[in-house]
Amino acid sequence: MSKPYRLYGTPTSPFARKCRMVARELNLMDQVEEFTAKVRTAENEVLDVSPLGKVPTLTGPDGLTLVDSTIICEYFDHLNGAPILHGVDFPDRLKRSGDWALTESLLESLAWLAREFRRPTTERSPSFIAYESGRQTRAYDWLEIHTPSEATRDVSHIGLVIALDYSIYRFEERDWRPGRPRLTAWFERECARPAFMDTVLPPKA
Repeated sequence: MSKPYRLYGTPTSPFARKCRMVARELNLMDQVEEFTAKVRTAENEVLDVSPLGKVPTLTGPDGLTLVDSTIICEYFDHLNGAPILHGVDFPDRLKRSGDWALTESLLESLAWLAREFRRPTTERSPSFIAYESGRQTRAYDWLEIHTPSEATRDVSHIGLVIALDYSIYRFEERDWRPGRPRLTAWFERECARPAFMDTVLPPKA
């Protein structure tokens, strides 16, 4: 491995994409090698470095192994000194934490729902689908009113644009954009950033 860090991921994992985008936003790609893993198979390469076998996983110098996109993103943000995408001190971090928590929860809800729809139709839970769908609708409506500020940029912006894009990717029939012009305009601006375009989701099989 020619670079000090290896980031294990899959092309469609929104959580791995979050780390990939953060690495690009922070200009760390000269230090990070991306490795596409085969998860949920006996050949899962992540099992060689972590018993969880999940993506994203980051390995690095001195036996470093980090699992969980939130931890990896924060680690990246401290690699070159004072953090850029996270708060420098506790009050600053606390001020940003609400937006970060919302984007994380939205992304998790979308991932859970995507997994539910991969189950056979007869095994799906209508109540679970209704609950998560309602949670997502409330989040989109809230974000339309409280569209993220462009004056300050932090990791929640990256998490949110990934969540919104993942929703369109997995649930075309549930497009969140109609009736939400402010959020749609913000999303389109974020989609033009190089880090987003360089990590675009692959075509569906």
